[in-house]
Amino acid sequence: MKRDGDRNRKEPEKSKDTTAGSPEGGSGKISRGERTRQRIVGHATLLMYEKGYARTSVEDVINACGITKGSFYFHFGSKEELGYAVIENAARHVSARLRSVMEDRDSPFEKLVAALEELQRIVMEADCCRGCILGNLALELSNQHDGFREKLAWAFQNLAEIIAEPLVLMKESGKLPTDFDPASFASFAVSAVEGGIMMSKVTRDPEPMRRCAQILLSQVKALSEGRG
Repeated sequence: MKRDGDRNRKEPEKSKDTTAGSPEGGSGKISRGERTRQRIVGHATLLMYEKGYARTSVEDVINACGITKGSFYFHFGSKEELGYAVIENAARHVSARLRSVMEDRDSPFEKLVAALEELQRIVMEADCCRGCILGNLALELSNQHDGFREKLAWAFQNLAEIIAEPLVLMKESGKLPTDFDPASFASFAVSAVEGGIMMSKVTRDPEPMRRCAQILLSQVKALSEGRG
């Protein structure tokens, strides 16, 4: 039986990239070719986070990686294919960081708090001036290319499902109303926090995204306390 928050969805076809979130992403015994691919995606992720997709050229990535053009095109047929891998890479990096901090917390509510705090921490590591790479790419590309739009929709859905997990646990333990919809609330939470991140990017101030997170948590806490 599927829990509240689960949704049947068709995930966009993934590329073969397996990096984390840096030029040296990945671990374990991997081939030289795979290491090169990881390095390409890692550097491209950092460049697109800083400059955006359109302003990041293949030549920029090649120079950052210190590889030949032939090596780049051995791994990626086009800049578009690299863009898909960057979105997957960024989504996996964010997901891994959220799950890591959530694992360290005991109660479902504390896991939710940890996840929202980690989202803010990721943005603050860039002094709030770069926002969220997924949000940035969504604003830049969603209206231009269906492939990117679908890949980004998958990334945000994946993020919402992580946020929904502690809410599902709270509902199952009777700490949230029976008519509470974890999936809908998690989707709303992602939308709200992404909006807060955008405002923090504009103002260079973390307060807007902090307020969004605080309001979301206060709503969940009020619903939970109402059950007590």
